[in-house]
Amino acid sequence: MELTSRAAKLALAVATGLALTLAVSPSTASAAGSTSSAAAAVSAEATGAVNASQATWHLSDYEQRACLPANVSNFTYFVGFVAGSWSTPLYVDMHGLPAGTVTSLPHPPIPPGSNGDRYVGIAWVSMTLPPLTFGEYRAEMTLTDGVVTQTMPIVIKIQERWGCGL
Repeated sequence: MELTSRAAKLALAVATGLALTLAVSPSTASAAGSTSSAAAAVSAEATGAVNASQATWHLSDYEQRACLPANVSNFTYFVGFVAGSWSTPLYVDMHGLPAGTVTSLPHPPIPPGSNGDRYVGIAWVSMTLPPLTFGEYRAEMTLTDGVVTQTMPIVIKIQERWGCGL
């Protein structure tokens, strides 16, 4: 029974991540003005003029939530959605996770690239949380190119059962 439950949880987690990847767009996930700066970076890249000082990227600061049952170990993951372009690798990190959390970090660096003005889920961090008591646990995902560091807020809500719509 444990194996089926884990398989079901993993399938649910993957389906949720894919849905988030398809659902998040610049209009719902970006701060005002970031779309125009990402478009400018794409325009500069098209002319071959992008260098480290001109690269423009934005990590969505849309708060991601996981709502999980209390007092059991839980598997989940969070996805960093990035728009724009970057000419140096992006490094992923997590801060503020509950003690005892095991993550897929260190995450390999995300190679230089461009998503234009479209937010794409490129920074995936999976984790197994230890059994936690009821409450909200706040953390954040960070991405850095070595010069600029951006963060995305994360809330892990521990409650009676699975699902944030409760």
